[in-house]
Amino acid sequence: MKKIFYIIIISIIFGSIITPEYLFAFEKSKIEMIPQNDFVVEPGKTEILLNPGDNIVKNITITNRIDKAVKFRLSTEDFIGTNDPKQPVVLLGDNHSPYSLKDLIIPEIEEFTLEFGEKIVIPVTISIPKNAEPRGYYGALIISNDPDKLDNENSLEVQGKTRIISRIGSLFLLKINGEGKEEGSIEDFKLLGPTQLFYSKRPTGFEIAFKNNGNVHLVPYGTIKIKNMFGQTVDTLPVDAYFVLPDSIRYREINWSNGFSVGRYTANLSLNKGYNEEYTEDKIVFWVIPWKILIPIFAGIILIVLFLYYFFTRFELKKK
Repeated sequence: MKKIFYIIIISIIFGSIITPEYLFAFEKSKIEMIPQNDFVVEPGKTEILLNPGDNIVKNITITNRIDKAVKFRLSTEDFIGTNDPKQPVVLLGDNHSPYSLKDLIIPEIEEFTLEFGEKIVIPVTISIPKNAEPRGYYGALIISNDPDKLDNENSLEVQGKTRIISRIGSLFLLKINGEGKEEGSIEDFKLLGPTQLFYSKRPTGFEIAFKNNGNVHLVPYGTIKIKNMFGQTVDTLPVDAYFVLPDSIRYREINWSNGFSVGRYTANLSLNKGYNEEYTEDKIVFWVIPWKILIPIFAGIILIVLFLYYFFTRFELKKK
């Protein structure tokens, strides 16, 4: 009996030393693909709703499309929103945000190697303290490749070679159940491009700036209805749902397809704020006068009128 016990103990120790990856719950698989010299992380964003003290497991998938074996590392960072239309999200590195989640994101493994065409699915656990406040928490799981090591680790370029480290983040947006502060409004609604008295052709689209004054992220969505001078709806553009982080402004562009337009138009924005079925509205009025088309038409009409005037003032029509 003792012999069997010792054999089991030795097998466990030996197995944990020789094949440690089998102790984890991640899964690897091989897929056929063409080299793309990059790697793919899915999903790019995960929204979670939990109660204080809860925990949940979400899967992250990484696929290596680089034509060689690559070592990857996982780390976590907080991120915040901004008021910059070109940079809606900023990663904070080692710093913590007021809505910090980085220490609560725990991947199953932190280092692994993938061959070309290999895909790995890694469980990621998010554990929430029992005393967590009812608000938003935001963090990112950062996946970075570990390039071939060079002789001089302190230099980015050695003997004509450059170390390039790619970083891709998978965002986690967590909301704790409870009475969080949900408050948002339209900060601005305008046409894309420079403001003009009138447009020579149909504008290319619209820009929405939505401000979040609360402490949880919001997901606004809605429609833009465009009406002509006669009050008829000529187009309805969907505003797909998008997230806006607390204490930030998120900009969204809505494209308007090409087409012929002339006259006065009104664009009516109706936006669901993302909570309590509350809506907010705004509108803009603009003129489209395609003078490059209209001037030749008016010139032609004027020439016809002048020709008729000249004809009837110079010639007299008589009945036979």
